[in-house]
Amino acid sequence: MIRLAVRTLRFRAGAFVAAFVAMFLGAAIVMACGGLMETGIRTAVPPQELAGSDVVVAGDQRYDMAGSDDGAVLAERVRMDAGLVDTVAAVDGAATAEGHVLDESAPAGTVDAIAVTAEPGTTTSTLRERIDAALADTATTTLTGDDRGLAEVPEAVASSEDLISLAGVFGGWAIMVSMFGVASMLALSIQQRGRELALLRAVGSTPGQLRRMILGETLVLSAVATALAAFPGRWLGEFLFERMVDAGVVPAGVEFRQSWIPVVTAIGAATLAAIGGALVAGRRAAAVRPTQALAEASLDRSGTSRWRVFFALLTLSGGVALGVVTITVMSGPLTSSTAGPAVILWAIGLALLSPMLTRAATVVLQWPLRAVSGTAGHLAVLNARARTARTASVVTPIILLTGIATGTLYLQSTEDAANREAFTEGLIADAVVTAAGPVDPGLVERIAELPGVAGASEHVHSTGFVESPRDGSQSEDGWTLRGVTADGAAATTPVTTVDGALTDLRGDTVALAADHAEELGVGLRDTLTLRLGDRAALDVAVVATFDAAADYDSLLLPADVLAPHTTAGTVREILVTADRDPDAVVGELSRLAAAGQGLTVADRDALFEAHGEQQQTLAFANYTIVIMIVAYAAISVINVLSSSTGARRREFGLQRLTGATRAQVLRMVGLEGLLVAAIGIVLGTLASVATLVPFSLARIDSLTPSGSPLIYLGVVAAALVLTLGATLLPGWRALRGRAAAAVVVD
Repeated sequence: MIRLAVRTLRFRAGAFVAAFVAMFLGAAIVMACGGLMETGIRTAVPPQELAGSDVVVAGDQRYDMAGSDDGAVLAERVRMDAGLVDTVAAVDGAATAEGHVLDESAPAGTVDAIAVTAEPGTTTSTLRERIDAALADTATTTLTGDDRGLAEVPEAVASSEDLISLAGVFGGWAIMVSMFGVASMLALSIQQRGRELALLRAVGSTPGQLRRMILGETLVLSAVATALAAFPGRWLGEFLFERMVDAGVVPAGVEFRQSWIPVVTAIGAATLAAIGGALVAGRRAAAVRPTQALAEASLDRSGTSRWRVFFALLTLSGGVALGVVTITVMSGPLTSSTAGPAVILWAIGLALLSPMLTRAATVVLQWPLRAVSGTAGHLAVLNARARTARTASVVTPIILLTGIATGTLYLQSTEDAANREAFTEGLIADAVVTAAGPVDPGLVERIAELPGVAGASEHVHSTGFVESPRDGSQSEDGWTLRGVTADGAAATTPVTTVDGALTDLRGDTVALAADHAEELGVGLRDTLTLRLGDRAALDVAVVATFDAAADYDSLLLPADVLAPHTTAGTVREILVTADRDPDAVVGELSRLAAAGQGLTVADRDALFEAHGEQQQTLAFANYTIVIMIVAYAAISVINVLSSSTGARRREFGLQRLTGATRAQVLRMVGLEGLLVAAIGIVLGTLASVATLVPFSLARIDSLTPSGSPLIYLGVVAAALVLTLGATLLPGWRALRGRAAAAVVVD
């Protein structure tokens, strides 16, 4: 039967083209996402300045949060005491040890990296072990190979986790969509060969032989398709990675890496999906009695199996559960982490129930279709009702396309709107003055005394963690730390003081949200221990609590306290709030900047524009991956509809022999396409609505998502165009020949 399977693929290649394309593209997408994940795991950063070293010692950017199993990444460069250079130089096997300052702002007595070369006869691994032993009690890490570049680009450590998370989410989506698409396409391909398989049963083939033949065809087809996908899969992965670099998700210097692991994973996923689809689709053909095989090959068994219903209910339950979690647990940007997978589960669940739902939808839509289209519409409805399984097969990819496209595009547009709103609420200042170098503290006082200025404050931004008391609400992302000037903090920050005063933010002090202070069990004059972004520990006294928006997860510290613990090491920005006339204040600041102090001034419009450009860049990276998955669903629509329509040549020939013209048959096919598109669009819309409502409630407190209605209209138009194009063109080609020849040749 294996030999027969190979011959079938050879002489009936056209029947397997759609399944081949589904496997090929699905494997390529999974390989691309796998390459992104491997790149994040490896975080290969070939060194530049430190290229001549064998081992590089750098500050450890990873931080273990107290009382938690989660690890975090520190936001600032972790520097080392310059005295460690002598410690490393004294290690047995170290030929040279040289301290490097990679950022000009490094404080005196510190180094950013120590480049070590090995003596002849000492291996890199041995030298690394000895250095680790010598520095066992220090917050350092030793790097070799391409990891040495992490000392030059420490932000790559944090970006690796972002890339792994992003690739994992989209990779999971891609695997689910591609596996379902491959299984559905292969099942349709085998279903269309029902007469051929029935004939094999009628002439004496056993069920086991038939199953082996189907399995052999599937394995050969899958092996060829996935092997050919290896090169485009890597190219696609590199393309997506470049978009991540352009968006700033990954810093420049990190190199794309893809080994055999993503390739094998993609091959395994595509092969398992193909085998599953082949076994399910071939089960009926292999199980029927030979005397019934040919008779039942011409019939359409439109029932929905119990296993299909079971998996449909399972996926729909998962979608409901994620929706509940989205509303009750998630908040802020993390909300999309549950809403994204939910739309996939809803779309797949409804697609699994498509035979039942298609039958019901056809009953509802038959009356308007017949009323407006006459005989052609009547025939289209009869075909849909008589061949529910075939109709459901072509509805399935439209559900996936509409549901995934509508859901993911509105998820992103709603997230963009929420970010814009949060930025607007958080921006109290009317202007930002940026200095090329360290800001002179006296400059803040001069600006505050300008006419029309309500307040001015230094501004420093970092990230840190609360070590004591234990903070149960703290995530691995930590808390935003904002450095401010005590006298100008109230006028330039979006907070309302509850207890204490922001003017007391002098020395080692902190102000935090009142609800956060309540969770920690602290009040005024109590002490918090913070772990700052450069790993330094700092005890600070609470001098004020405040109310702020839910997204304002910030702690306020004096700018002169926080700035030395950032990579820049100094204050570079001043926030300015106007009393009444922002334009007049911006004019005063511009005249001050023109005096030649190396200052630049940006008003609110410029700040909003810069923030919008940054968000568009990040959104473009997400849209690129989303569009890739949507494009796969669109290609699945074309594959399924083209294959389904092209396989009806004999049916069209019989209609023409009984008196129907080519135009009448083509009109019927077009109306069938409209019916199929309508059912798929409605069910796909339902899948997206089931996801978008809880997401919108959690993210923007609205039942409807943010975004133009044109997004939905564009998705609907695309689904209609693809459906009609993939239906009418193959139908026209099937009608070109003589009717009698079509009946005989099929």
